[in-house]
Formats: sequence, C-alpha cells, structure tokens
Amino acid sequence: MTRHVEPRCPLRPADKCSLCHPGADGPHNCGLVYLMMNDDELRELYAEGRRHAREGGSGA
Repeated sequence: MTRHVEPRCPLRPADKCSLCHPGADGPHNCGLVYLMMNDDELRELYAEGRRHAREGGSGA
C-alpha cells in the first residue's frame, strides 16, 4: 500500500505546491524555486523572514 504525499511549496510552506510555474510537476523542478534558491541575497532574506516568523513575528 502506497501513500500519496502532497508536495509543499518551499516558498509558501503552509501551502501545497500549486504548480504555478508552467511545466513544473512539483517543487523539485519549479523554475521559481530554482531562481529563489540560487540567488544568495534573496535566499537569505527569505530565511530571515522565516526565522522571524518562527520567533513569533508577523512576517514570513
């Protein structure tokens, strides 16, 4: 018996992958995720926002 796992969007962790990038079939080949994670400055800003949200801040 296999379970179906719903992929989550790495950029919007509370949401399922909505396949918002044409041709993507999950986060593993999403162009938007690729661009975000390969931009050092943008990736650091994103990580900072997630840290802030985890600590009880209002941003994500």
